Amino acid sequence: MTRIIVAATSIYGHVAPMLTVAKDLIARGHDVTFVTGSAYREVVEATGATFAPVAGAADIDMGVEVNRPERLALAPGIEQFAYDMRALFIDAIPEQFRVLDRLLAEAGEPVVLVHEVWFWGGVPFSLGAATPHAPSATIAVGITQLTVSSIDLAPYGAGLPPERTELGRARNRKLHQHQLAGPLGQTQRHYDDTLRTLGVFGEVPYFLDTVAHHSDRLLQLSLEELSYVRPDLPKTVEFVGALPSPPANVDLPAWWNEVVQADQVVVVTQGTFANHDLTELLEPAMQALADLPVLVVAATGCDVTLTDIPENARVAQYIPFAQLLPETDLLITNGGFGGVQQSLSYGVPMALAGVAEEKLESNVRVAATGAAIDLATQRPTPAAIRAAALEVLGNKDYRVAAGRLQTQYAELDPLAAVAATVDELSGAAATDPFPGPGGFNR
Repeated sequence: MTRIIVAATSIYGHVAPMLTVAKDLIARGHDVTFVTGSAYREVVEATGATFAPVAGAADIDMGVEVNRPERLALAPGIEQFAYDMRALFIDAIPEQFRVLDRLLAEAGEPVVLVHEVWFWGGVPFSLGAATPHAPSATIAVGITQLTVSSIDLAPYGAGLPPERTELGRARNRKLHQHQLAGPLGQTQRHYDDTLRTLGVFGEVPYFLDTVAHHSDRLLQLSLEELSYVRPDLPKTVEFVGALPSPPANVDLPAWWNEVVQADQVVVVTQGTFANHDLTELLEPAMQALADLPVLVVAATGCDVTLTDIPENARVAQYIPFAQLLPETDLLITNGGFGGVQQSLSYGVPMALAGVAEEKLESNVRVAATGAAIDLATQRPTPAAIRAAALEVLGNKDYRVAAGRLQTQYAELDPLAAVAATVDELSGAAATDPFPGPGGFNR
């Protein structure tokens, strides 16, 4: 048995995959303490883990955060991304670190830290913070697109394909420098200052590179193709596939048999996070598909009453993907990485619309596989949605590409990979295999 701390940022899409990881580690006989926000006590304790709450800036209420006037005043894309990095993740570091430091002090024995990549409270330990405590090993779990920079890539968030020529690499360097001179410069300075307050005195890496270069292992819940094959990928990174769809104890809707019997099913959803404005995608998609010979399943992800529902559409707040995706011919979504991964693991092609949060970058990468069309906007028109739907449904190449990725996912077992890595690293002192700053040289 190994003592393990599982940690997740207090945001549903970050907590949910780590609950699956924690439950599996407990089933394998490990002693797990789960660190996250107070709203998740009940679901954490249901796994059998000990719950350790964070407070203050780390105890995030997304209903409040996404609607802050200062955030809404920023353009979707890199400006909102930079704001979110500061408000949601960097501001949470001191409290996350405080809780981890206390738990490590109380443990009195080696403890392995398993955290999702956006929980940065473990970073100070890796960078020499002023504390006598540290995890015996640190394992990061990549729940979103891999953010680590590369000589072949424009900065994460730019939504640009790789450029591998010398001229292209010069372009990439200039774009990195431009971002740090502009939108992300304030974020990097805030990251530096925050870590300094915790006793980090050495060089502070680029904030999006830190976890990949200063963890014992980064287990990326993805396939390498979705992160672009690159020559300078840190040796710490391992691609381990997608987590299985979590079981859900919910009743299927009364009209479920229509889904099973339909010739073609199109699912439309804005996920569980960016669903506060369904006029962005869900409602125009139903309008766009209203006269097509398909059954449209609209999953709202929130408690809302819709009007003007077309005759060929059925609406539910939630239907488990494990039941829905095997019946689906096309998924129209804003590109939340968890949903995208699940769709590809079932071989379902997509039409993607979204440029906020990580979606701009994610959607470009998924479209590059040939399994999706990227509409490259937050608010696609019904005409654009309709054209994309007809293209994907009428062109078997999208389904073939999605099927190819499905085969790759089927060959991987991320839960077994996490457990094997814990067994491999438990009891060993955490070391940094990259003594230099790594990644993009600021």
